[in-house]
Amino acid sequence: MDRQPSKAQKGEIEFRRKLAAQQVSGVRSLEDEFDGPGITRILEDRMKKTRDEISRIRARGMPISPYLEIGAERCQRSLVMENDLGAEGLAADLSFDMLKSCGHYMSVFGKSKSPLRVCCDANALPFLSGSIPFVFCYQTLHHFPDPGPIVAEMNRVLSPGGYFSVNEEPFMKVLHFGLYKGRKIYAQNAPPPGKLRDTLDFFFSESDCNEVAHGVIENDRITLGTWRRALAVFAEKDFKLRTIKGIEADLFGAGGLWRLAAAWLFGGEIRGVGRKAGVPPAVPRLPAESLACPACAERGKESPVRLDVSGASCAVCGSRFPSEDGVLFLFARDKFVELYPEMFLKADLKA
Repeated sequence: MDRQPSKAQKGEIEFRRKLAAQQVSGVRSLEDEFDGPGITRILEDRMKKTRDEISRIRARGMPISPYLEIGAERCQRSLVMENDLGAEGLAADLSFDMLKSCGHYMSVFGKSKSPLRVCCDANALPFLSGSIPFVFCYQTLHHFPDPGPIVAEMNRVLSPGGYFSVNEEPFMKVLHFGLYKGRKIYAQNAPPPGKLRDTLDFFFSESDCNEVAHGVIENDRITLGTWRRALAVFAEKDFKLRTIKGIEADLFGAGGLWRLAAAWLFGGEIRGVGRKAGVPPAVPRLPAESLACPACAERGKESPVRLDVSGASCAVCGSRFPSEDGVLFLFARDKFVELYPEMFLKADLKA
């Protein structure tokens, strides 16, 4: 199976709901997860890294607006795009509760502009083909059995000549033996790091986190071959592998075989940029003009949806999609019923 199964999607929705309640509302149900102040410090660091990384991309002459962020979580990175970098775009995530929390974090970080938030399925993105000049994601693609189908979807919605950026995604290490559970990722009460413990964990422990306990996929065993196949869709490729002691290698071969060998043996993270073939449109669409009707997509057609005060509607098939707390729901019928039955009752999807 190369697509994220429904069980994993439901687990992610439930876990993120608990996480948002704990970190925004103070309703504690995940004992070893960070509270509000704890996650705020982590988000500050993520936002700074995003600001620095996207600024470097812009400095290389790549357009960053309009943009689409996949796996936007609390929209912390999209808030950087909107408020610090002058971009306009869309923040997409499977979790309504994470997207809803964007308003809270706008207040926490003193941001005034919000992205257009879309709750949707990354396996079937509700955006028009070739409509968005810049698509990016952080720490997202490892939540799928295979990143290939998701990258293909992002490439589909990317404008001709547009750019895709990926960051902080793991790839498999060969020198690894999962003999015991390691420290939980993002656990508030995790034991402090130590040189011997860190070394032993690196080679002999399996990663552990509350997401896995809820059925969410944490796939840190994506091979370099799988990554190459997924990212080969781009006409121009600049994807780097970062492994132990800051050693970098080029995913597609340049930069020395010994560097690739080190990455293959010790694993690490992948980051970089790909460019889609073609000539960019003279005038890019506005973010809202990129939204597509999932009901029409099920019938093999592409139709835009138009926003209104209560959601969005499709002029072609007549389907209506609801909005709640500033978050637009765009799912095909079966997936909508399966994941958000209470919101489906507010929709009117035409057969």
